[in-house]
Amino acid sequence: MRIADAHVDVLWKMLGSDTNFYGTSPLQASYEKLRQSGVATQVFALFVDPAHPESFQLENVLLSIDTFYRQVVVPGKVQVVRNVGELSEVRQNGSIAGILSIEGGGCLRGKPELLRVFFDLGVRGMGLTWNYQNSLADGCREPRQGGLTGVGREVVREMAQLGMWVDLAHLSDQGVEDVFRITDGPVMASHANARRVLAHPRNLTDEVITELIHRKGWMGMVFEGSFVGNLEEGPVSRDAVFRHIDHVLKLGGEDLIGLGSDFDGTSNPLRGLADAGDYKSFALDVVDRYGSELAGKILFQNFEDFLQRSLPNESCFRPGK
Repeated sequence: MRIADAHVDVLWKMLGSDTNFYGTSPLQASYEKLRQSGVATQVFALFVDPAHPESFQLENVLLSIDTFYRQVVVPGKVQVVRNVGELSEVRQNGSIAGILSIEGGGCLRGKPELLRVFFDLGVRGMGLTWNYQNSLADGCREPRQGGLTGVGREVVREMAQLGMWVDLAHLSDQGVEDVFRITDGPVMASHANARRVLAHPRNLTDEVITELIHRKGWMGMVFEGSFVGNLEEGPVSRDAVFRHIDHVLKLGGEDLIGLGSDFDGTSNPLRGLADAGDYKSFALDVVDRYGSELAGKILFQNFEDFLQRSLPNESCFRPGK
């Protein structure tokens, strides 16, 4: 079975280190692990620690983009995908589709204009914040639990204009409401589970999941143990992920649900799903539990369909469009 994964922190791990993506690598989502497990689509997050000044965040996102193009994109292995034509090309040649998405909009330094620069560099989605507040919005762990700022609203509208998806992961509940209110553009949650199953602020409420279903958005199950099960009861295994999948399916999410592992960004890896090398056996479990047709949707097709709906027809932004 082919697999699509909407979130890994490979570039963050590689930045400023000697860590290799190819060959023998300590990365949870190295090329060898992705390839051997049948991963056909991989979204690479552009993450920097939001504790740093926003000017530093901007610099590091740019350096991460450079790392992606110089050390990850290799003809015949990983091919950058920026539009539906390039996605079709990748499917024909068998390379892994590599897509860029920003994790934390502080790197914009409050300037929506920088979105157009990132778009031209191949970025196709963005999460507005990471857990706490920045110039765009409050995160899910920000004590005041506010929503989007004025600049944040401008950024969301500009993302819709460009055809970039808004990633709800890490955003406050009020921020999520604000996004739904002000945009009809593509919306997804790259790596989040169901809050009804585990009451963690990084997980999504039933109301948000239902709205994503209504909007033909997308939602990726994350494999961070603290978002999946109760760590106080001991290590969490991959079987606990199925409780979240079952719940989303009960809400009508057959065409919504997929995978957003958070490999190379997890603090509490799941037993049996600790890196991309475990995807192959996990996929067999998904088939056994849900049958091949529904398993194919969960593992790959739902995200593929979301990309077909969300990616632009052209690679570059042109002023006035």
